[in-house]
Amino acid sequence: MPWDANYFKIGLYAFLVLSMTVLFEKVIGNIDIIAQYVSYFLGKAYRILTPFIYGFFIAYILNPAINKVELWLQTLDKRKGRSRLRRILSILIVYISVFGFLSLVFIYVIPQIYQSIVDLFQKAPSNLAVLEKNLEQLLINYNSIEYYDFKSIIDSNIDPLIQKSSLILNQVFTYILNSAVGITSGFLNILLGLMIGFYLLNEKEGFIKKIKDTIYAIFNLETANKILSIAEESHIMFNRFFVGKFIDSFIIGILCFIGMLFLKNPYALLLSVIVGITNMIPYFGPFIGAIPAILITLLVSPIDALWVSLFIFILQQFDGIILGPKILGDSTGLSPFWVIFSIMVGGALLGVLGMLIGVPTFAVIRTVFNRWVEKRLQKKGLIKDLS
Repeated sequence: MPWDANYFKIGLYAFLVLSMTVLFEKVIGNIDIIAQYVSYFLGKAYRILTPFIYGFFIAYILNPAINKVELWLQTLDKRKGRSRLRRILSILIVYISVFGFLSLVFIYVIPQIYQSIVDLFQKAPSNLAVLEKNLEQLLINYNSIEYYDFKSIIDSNIDPLIQKSSLILNQVFTYILNSAVGITSGFLNILLGLMIGFYLLNEKEGFIKKIKDTIYAIFNLETANKILSIAEESHIMFNRFFVGKFIDSFIIGILCFIGMLFLKNPYALLLSVIVGITNMIPYFGPFIGAIPAILITLLVSPIDALWVSLFIFILQQFDGIILGPKILGDSTGLSPFWVIFSIMVGGALLGVLGMLIGVPTFAVIRTVFNRWVEKRLQKKGLIKDLS
């Protein structure tokens, strides 16, 4: 029988289709086992790469400060051009400054926050009991609202909460201690990350050049230029956003602490740290920080909680109208609608981390998309309006 290449191709295609069908069926039938192996592999890879991830973030965060210190040292040094000694001194100065600041935080701030948390947990049951009595007294003084049966609401909700508060608070306290132990166990990774970050900062030009050469080797010239252009704009966007937001939140935290001291709040430092950290999240951050601050103060005194809520509201308005625009400006170019959209999507995908990086990430995606639309419109000869 003569050889027929067409029949061979048909048979080969049929064999490949059947093989892919069987393989697909096996994958679908064992998807749970495959997912476990993939999850184990990714977890193992993450644990191995953790010091390098820490080192990259340390280098990325400290790089702007190191650049400024290096420029300052260059003005003192008569030699022109790049100097290895100047670079090492810049890194050491920034490292020592950061360590000094963190040491002051751990010596003076962390113990006070810890003591405030312990004090809050210990006094929470008695404070809840006092709050219940105040609500009952309110019902006695205003008989006209007995129609709404608030007494039964208190009996069915507040009392069980008081009874379970000690157990709940003990569980939360245990979780905090376990988290602290986890942080302590990761101390070696942080040290390795600091070392890796040092070498990345010292040889950053070489690493950047190698990355660029790799991109040009893999892609054609036009695509490589686009990738590098997007990377450069992403770097500028993230850098400008996070540095500005950190400065803004740090100032808000200090102002909040001063205001809490003026209001004689016993948890002034704890509440200020909460408000300052959550302020890093645009739009939603101030509300997220205000809720626990008000609830914590409510356990001390409802009147104090009212003053705290009023003060935080004024502080947020000051930040949104005056301080934030002065520091951040229009760092992302996003309208409030797209800012809220990016925060919600980022939070749904990555939680708190997604809420932090959602805005600059979406700003980069929007810039790339607008350029693509602009290019398509130009090819079609249409007048663009991307505003």
